[in-house]
Amino acid sequence: MDAWDAFGREMPGGLRRGSSMPAAELPDATAPVRWSEISARSGRNEKPGLLVGAVGTGLLSDPGELRVALEDTWTTCEWPGLVAEYDLWLTLFDMAVEEGTFLEETELRPLEALPESLQLYRAAAPEYEQGLSWTTSFERAHWFATRLGWAAGKAHRIWEMDAPRESVLASFHATRGEHEYVLDARRLDPDGMREVLPEEWEYLLTTAEDNTAP
Repeated sequence: MDAWDAFGREMPGGLRRGSSMPAAELPDATAPVRWSEISARSGRNEKPGLLVGAVGTGLLSDPGELRVALEDTWTTCEWPGLVAEYDLWLTLFDMAVEEGTFLEETELRPLEALPESLQLYRAAAPEYEQGLSWTTSFERAHWFATRLGWAAGKAHRIWEMDAPRESVLASFHATRGEHEYVLDARRLDPDGMREVLPEEWEYLLTTAEDNTAP
């Protein structure tokens, strides 16, 4: 069974995979199974297809296993935003968290444990600033801006905002060390974003290095 076909039949809204999501085959099983069993032989960029298929067919129905699967898929897939649409990822994160909580690695934490707002950065091409993935580290945002710009053959910008904690869906750091926050853009004020101009980058990088010096 093709994993995406299974997910597409079960999930509401006619959600679609991204243009680069690989097809993935689900294991033969009639009862819920652990994510480690489902993904054991898959490559990292095959995991989004496995995840949506496992959710759609009911193979991944345990809430704890869904959180494990979502953290693993999001943090190991090279470009998660390219393999599935924004609304699809929102659906998966909405399924993984409960009201008043966010996902910290694989565990639910109360939103009240976060500061009321977080200063975050995002590297993106123009018109893509309202994405899911943000970071508290300007150094990481700068790394992504230069790497993505080189890969895409066009300049990427860096955006900054103070995000309310109510917009936080997840926080991931352990796997890739990126101080990443996944945000729900439906709860953000677009007017609260500002571009960090290239002439500011060197100063902010120097400041970040000074703050981490022993």
